[in-house]
Amino acid sequence: MTPLRMTPLTRLVAMALFIVLLALAGLLAVPLWQSSPLETRPPAAAAEAGPAAHPAQARALSQRLAFMLATGALGLAVALIFLQMLRPAREPEPSTSPGSTRTEVGALARLAESNVAQGAELSRERDVRRRAEEDARLKQELLAQALEEKIDLGRDLHDGIIQSLYATGLNVETVRALVKTRPDEAEQRLDQMRAGLNATIRDVRAYIIGLAPDNLRRAGFAQALSAAITELASDRNTALELTVDNGVAAQLPPEQAIETLQIAREAVSNALRHGRATAITLRLGRDADRCMLQVADNGAGFDPARAGPGHGLGNMRARAARLGGTLTVESTPGQGARLSLIFPHSPSATSA
Repeated sequence: MTPLRMTPLTRLVAMALFIVLLALAGLLAVPLWQSSPLETRPPAAAAEAGPAAHPAQARALSQRLAFMLATGALGLAVALIFLQMLRPAREPEPSTSPGSTRTEVGALARLAESNVAQGAELSRERDVRRRAEEDARLKQELLAQALEEKIDLGRDLHDGIIQSLYATGLNVETVRALVKTRPDEAEQRLDQMRAGLNATIRDVRAYIIGLAPDNLRRAGFAQALSAAITELASDRNTALELTVDNGVAAQLPPEQAIETLQIAREAVSNALRHGRATAITLRLGRDADRCMLQVADNGAGFDPARAGPGHGLGNMRARAARLGGTLTVESTPGQGARLSLIFPHSPSATSA
């Protein structure tokens, strides 16, 4: 049983009620008129009051006092009940039986297991998503790499192999005119064409296996450039002026050497095919930490803004961008053309 808790005011009212009830009990239990002081009065006074006056007064007084005490007790009882009703009810204390404790522990254990399972599932989903993203990124990188390699191969074939085949085709036209008039010279040109075709075949093999052209690996950059330019102009009465800084050429890394060689071949081929130039000047040098390649001709010239895809300007600009440099073409119809390539000089670590 929960003990009764009383406020100080409730205690005071209860104490007053106890006192009033005690007084009322005493008043009702002990008749005051039996021990009234009227019986101790002198006989003369008692005789004067009469035999029935004093008991009647005592009884009336006792009744009035009993009524007052009973009324006060009733008021105090009502006040005590009212105070107990106004007292806020106490919340029942939760039950802490062993059965309920085991139920709560079991619920907590199941909740913990559910959280662990959900965490493991989320971790597995994150791993699967991460692997999928990595696979997609790898596939995208491989696709971009394959596309870039395809573009590079197209540039190499256009600027290297096609130019060599074009030079061989020009030689065929020249040999056709020499067969009847100068057969010895025609035989010599045929031998040159055969050697050129064999070199082109080697270059094709080198591209297939992902290597640089053989002539660039066997010889230095200067010799490879001279051989490429001479091969292009071998069937023309074209004056070639080739000035190469051998120190710069020897220090070019293979990547820069290949890109520079292809740009030079494309520029000379354009001067011969489209410009029909009779004089071509090619210079390779250095200005501080920059390499400079210039190809100038006295050909027919053209409008760079309206140049078609046959000039290969897009390929040359792409190669210049890979070198980290810039390519500018200056030309006016009827006044020849000048190509300038400027790129950072990055000496090869193996060159000395």
